[in-house]
Amino acid sequence: MQKRNKMSDENPTEQEFSREDEKKFEKNGFRQYGVYSAIVFQMLATMGLAFWGGKKLNDYFGIESNLLTVGIGFLGMGLAFYNLLHQLKNVQNDDEKKSGSSKN
Repeated sequence: MQKRNKMSDENPTEQEFSREDEKKFEKNGFRQYGVYSAIVFQMLATMGLAFWGGKKLNDYFGIESNLLTVGIGFLGMGLAFYNLLHQLKNVQNDDEKKSGSSKN
């Protein structure tokens, strides 16, 4: 009997993955959930930092109205939505490339 290397059994190389394994990984629901939830958390962080930064600037300059808080907050929301649309377009393009390459 030939003794197999335990290390190669635990960590298969790229060559050991079949095309079916790659397709299963790409269609895995948890992977897709992770991609979209990461986008949401990034969006929340962008908006939260913008409103927090606006509040800090408002307090620093001693402005009684919340003009800077609201203005910078809305700017952060705009940036977050722009980033959301950009990332969703990238995800869609990646899916189209993968589905196009699997048809060949």
